[in-house]
Amino acid sequence: MRFGITGLMATGIHVVIAVTLITRLSMLPYVANPIAFLTATMFSYTTNTLWSFSSRMSHRTLLRYVGISLFGCLATMAIAATAEGAHLDYRIGILLVIALVTPITFALHSLWTYRSAR
Repeated sequence: MRFGITGLMATGIHVVIAVTLITRLSMLPYVANPIAFLTATMFSYTTNTLWSFSSRMSHRTLLRYVGISLFGCLATMAIAATAEGAHLDYRIGILLVIALVTPITFALHSLWTYRSAR
């Protein structure tokens, strides 16, 4: 439950930062989105480490967290592209991402990122 709440909050942070940088500072989306992604990922790492997994922050868990986050980003892109290629409604792609990427990244964080850090 905490992992899901943190994910929703991180998504909101990403959207707010990206939209603000694009609309208020006229930043190009391909520049604004990585800034938003990095900010949301750092929030997510901190919140998940301290709250969701009740663990300690360390360079090791940070690197593992970022690696799994990048994997999740790539998996999301692949699922969205596959859904689009199959001419599915974009909302189906989003549901597939939620149904597949969220539990996989949670499991990876549980089994690898925070395995021996507890």
